[in-house]
Amino acid sequence: MDNHQVESPNTMTTSRRHLIASLLAGGAAVVAAPVLVGRASAEGVTDVPHRDPADNAPLNAGLERETRMAATYRVAVAAVSKDDDKAALSLILDHHVAYAQAIQGYLATKVVAPNAAPLASPSGSFAQIAVQLASLEDETTTIHIDSLGTIKGLDASTLIASIVTVEARHAAALTLVAGATPLIAAGN
Repeated sequence: MDNHQVESPNTMTTSRRHLIASLLAGGAAVVAAPVLVGRASAEGVTDVPHRDPADNAPLNAGLERETRMAATYRVAVAAVSKDDDKAALSLILDHHVAYAQAIQGYLATKVVAPNAAPLASPSGSFAQIAVQLASLEDETTTIHIDSLGTIKGLDASTLIASIVTVEARHAAALTLVAGATPLIAAGN
């Protein structure tokens, strides 16, 4: 008879290390996604445009959301005192800055200056801040998924989809380090 045990993090420090490791892996996927998509073939798909001017409005809305998420994480980083906490939140901050830059680069001259105000002022213990940020990550993921329904171009949809996957990981990781069980953090 096989006996399998599932190991879970025993301490909050271990969880934070897992958060950083999982986010690094997710960030690498976002960086590589446009390169990989550019090399993928689109055999059988001939009527999907790569770029469509109608995508500028939802992309500008996505840019604003990412800019505001970055501003929110700056507030959160300033609100924590432990180096591990700052490192974990700074990593997610860097992702949101990179997402905003990627969308801005895509839009080029069609970019509209985004509102850069934070969406919230996370405060309290690290666990309380993580819960607040996880909720914002979930909202942001939903906003981006909803925008995919209106985006017509393949390039824009690929960009937004690559962001969605990592932001869902952000939400799960933050929920986990806030003290939720792995099943709850995974959305089950």
